Amino acid sequence: MADQIDHKLEGPEATTAFGHSLARLLRTGDMITLSGDLGAGKSTLARGLISQCLSDHGLPIDDIPSPTFTIVQSYPWPGEHDQGREIWHIDLWRIDDPEELIELGFEEALGRHVMVVEWPDRLQGLLPQDVLSLNLAVENDGARHLTSGDLAETWRDRLRPLGLG
Repeated sequence: MADQIDHKLEGPEATTAFGHSLARLLRTGDMITLSGDLGAGKSTLARGLISQCLSDHGLPIDDIPSPTFTIVQSYPWPGEHDQGREIWHIDLWRIDDPEELIELGFEEALGRHVMVVEWPDRLQGLLPQDVLSLNLAVENDGARHLTSGDLAETWRDRLRPLGLG
């Protein structure tokens, strides 16, 4: 079983479709981080994941904006026993100090909500141990090269149906 992801996504549609597939594997408390240059597809993957989660719960899929200026966009992700759970889409591009995250309720949300975090390098030590860290890079042909850091065992098992774990 692979300890890392190394996968080619043939364009925006494939990146969105990967987000859809990943959405069906989520559990309460998961954190997925998305790294890569501007335009690499981080927001496209996040939007695919969020739209699938909303659809799976019968919720309307309105606009799913990038949280570049708001920093956090939240969406309902009702759990079986707790209707107050959410998906947090966090864009840390404008964060200079991790203390700013504490003001946004980041620590309280850890373990309670699903978090999709763009620009995770700005978290500086606040990542949970079992985070799924994904990196997207644009290839010469316009495809995206999706890679990961070392996968925690829980993610290896969950990604297996996608041929990635």
